[in-house]
Amino acid sequence: MHSSILRFLSGACVAVALLAVPAFAEPESPAEEEDPDATLVQSLLGKTYDGELPIEGWTDFGGGLVSPPIYVHLYQREDGSSLVLTSKLFSRKYLVTDARIISKPWKGYAITIACMQGDDFTLRFIGDARGPEEKEWWTEVRRAWEIELPPKPKGEGEGESDSETATPAETAEAKPEPQPGRIAEAGTKGIRCANPNW
Repeated sequence: MHSSILRFLSGACVAVALLAVPAFAEPESPAEEEDPDATLVQSLLGKTYDGELPIEGWTDFGGGLVSPPIYVHLYQREDGSSLVLTSKLFSRKYLVTDARIISKPWKGYAITIACMQGDDFTLRFIGDARGPEEKEWWTEVRRAWEIELPPKPKGEGEGESDSETATPAETAEAKPEPQPGRIAEAGTKGIRCANPNW
């Protein structure tokens, strides 16, 4: 009888130990919460639309042609954040190629989608800029983003002369495939932006 009591007690101890282990184990980390802004951006990529693209919670501030076939569009939210979309026009529809949410600008600054750099008058930059209200162009740019454009077609004979004069090292370097409409961070040097209130 003594051995049966010992077996019962040892079995009970093992059962209690097995039940207690999960209670002392580290709690499972909760699933990472999805960022609603990142989810919005992902949901917009590849979306097609005609004319206007209403986005819930965002006010449409307009947009325009950057360079055929790329268009840019600006939206703002009540908290001051901006959403910039680039789209490619094809078959009378627009295809969203990229989207970027830009945090609220500092006091006195504004997000503008009409910026250029140097002597290139293509408005292919987005800027966080400020300047005097009476000036059409602002040159104090705090942050900037560039919209990638399709490569320009080469003139007659240009392609041949480039390949003939290229060194083996230059031809070995692969240039990244252009992604028209992609929005990428850019330096601010030489960028000027149109006053959005002009």
